[in-house]
Amino acid sequence: MTAEPLSSPVIDETSVRLVHPHRVRTRFLVAFVVGLLAVLGVGVGALYAYDQQYQDRILPGVYVGQVDLSGLSPDAASARLHAAYDGFAKGQVVLVVGDQRLAITYDRIQRGAAIDSMVARAMAVGRAGNPVERAIANARTAFHGVVLAPQVQYDRDALTRWVTSLAEAQDRTPADAMVSTTKTAFTVTDSVTGRKADPAPVLASLTEALSRIDAPAEIAVELPFKDLEPFVNTAEAKDAVTVANRVAQNVTIRDGKDHWTIAAATIRSWITFQPTPSGGFGPVVDATQVDKALRPVTAAVARSPRNAGFKTSGAKVVGVVPSANGRALDRKATAARVADLLTARAGGMSSGDVAAVVNEIDPKLTTAAAQAFAGKMRPISSFSVYYFVIVNNHWGGNIEAPATKINGTVVPAGGIFDFWKVVGDLRKLPGTGPGNAIEGGKITVTGAFGGGICTTSTTLFNAAFHAGMVPLARQNHNEFINRYPPGLDATVWIIGKTKQTMSFLNDTKYPILITRTITNDGSRRWITFKIWSVPNGRKATITNTVIQAGERAVHRTVKDPTKPVGYYFFNNAAVNGAKVWTTVTIYDHGKLHWQKRYFSNYPAVDGVTIVGTKKT
Repeated sequence: MTAEPLSSPVIDETSVRLVHPHRVRTRFLVAFVVGLLAVLGVGVGALYAYDQQYQDRILPGVYVGQVDLSGLSPDAASARLHAAYDGFAKGQVVLVVGDQRLAITYDRIQRGAAIDSMVARAMAVGRAGNPVERAIANARTAFHGVVLAPQVQYDRDALTRWVTSLAEAQDRTPADAMVSTTKTAFTVTDSVTGRKADPAPVLASLTEALSRIDAPAEIAVELPFKDLEPFVNTAEAKDAVTVANRVAQNVTIRDGKDHWTIAAATIRSWITFQPTPSGGFGPVVDATQVDKALRPVTAAVARSPRNAGFKTSGAKVVGVVPSANGRALDRKATAARVADLLTARAGGMSSGDVAAVVNEIDPKLTTAAAQAFAGKMRPISSFSVYYFVIVNNHWGGNIEAPATKINGTVVPAGGIFDFWKVVGDLRKLPGTGPGNAIEGGKITVTGAFGGGICTTSTTLFNAAFHAGMVPLARQNHNEFINRYPPGLDATVWIIGKTKQTMSFLNDTKYPILITRTITNDGSRRWITFKIWSVPNGRKATITNTVIQAGERAVHRTVKDPTKPVGYYFFNNAAVNGAKVWTTVTIYDHGKLHWQKRYFSNYPAVDGVTIVGTKKT
């Protein structure tokens, strides 16, 4: 019978020792004396015969502990040792972790009696040396006896694996303290201290204890731990919240008698908690949010500069309307002051309000500059268009109201006139209302608020380029209107967030003044725009105008079931489509300055007469 080799050595608690048991002398003395006399009598042959008698058995007088193995074969000796020492395999190791007890039974580490080793040692007794030496050893063994210490064995690698695995399972990762933000406060979630088990002392203790043959059935060892501190503990988080609470207070921004408040809740929303460069933990303010919070202040502080204006009388400029400086919040500088205030609060310093940083904005045309030009200015262009005072243009209001808003506008040298930027919200102008709209090849009399306004934009567009102003934005109508210069009309509209404007550039050295007049002419009126400036040497020409017939329009009668029988309304006349090419050229002191060939494609607009069909 052989045993599987183990990773740990067989452990013998004591060395081999000689004893003098009384029963050994009593039991074997006579046999030994007789045998010795025989050996001495018969010589080497008899000694050989005695040695051969126990060739495959344990010599008389050999014990393992209290177990007599005399004359036994290895199998018989193994069985006797199993019966005596199999108790070595019964028991457990217990790792104590607080109130926890983590058991490792002996069978998991293969602890038990080293049967094969003990049998081999017993068989080896008296087998060394030459025949004479073996005879003396055999005699000594028979007369005195030999007691071998019992042996215990276990798998040290298995013990290491089990202890290490159970120890690692008890490890606990540290958890940092956390700070969460609400609209009204910061709250702290406590940190958790981690731990790391140290199995080395446990293995050392168990190695010694398990090696003993008198080891108890349960070996309890406390598992030691090393604390693992979190990066951010609860105290540090609470200290950070204390600082954050000082920061997250109302901030008042003042500009003279005016003031604005950034609420504490808003500032609190800017704050996060992060590790600091010095290795600590604290609140961090998102500086980009400061800039956003200043938007209402920016709008409240802002005041556009007002260019100087001109007073006219007849064909002369007789005076100047003073200019006014504008003002604007320096958001970057003001945001820096707010950030400095918050930093001071974090450091525990008392803090006051923040003074807004406001910059003045000079007008493009100052009073002094206007006065220098005023005496030299006179009308340098004029353009007029007639219109009828009808429902289609809200009885003239949609033409005259925006023209009145434009009246007196000054465009400084290098400036741009933009129709909608000057006119603004059409609904806020007195006298405006629903008017005609040209959509899908037909006219709706009151289909658009401000319908008819294009007469204003077209008239000013023509007056502007005749004064040498460079045209920018321009779009033709959806109807060929013979009241306008062919191919030089300029529609304007706003639909939702999309708009079509009319604009031009004053790229001369002088400011221009725009004035308008409204005159009655029987059943119609005329709108006239004049451009005033210092004569600039500019001249505009219109050449190479080509008009091609487009799609033909028809006149249709439309039945309206909402109107009573007998109702008759001539909505609009039919207007054929057209394609128009024309070239505008601007000369500066006789030299070509700007030129563009415009192409306008006008769709056909059917005429409509509405008749009622509702029976009453």
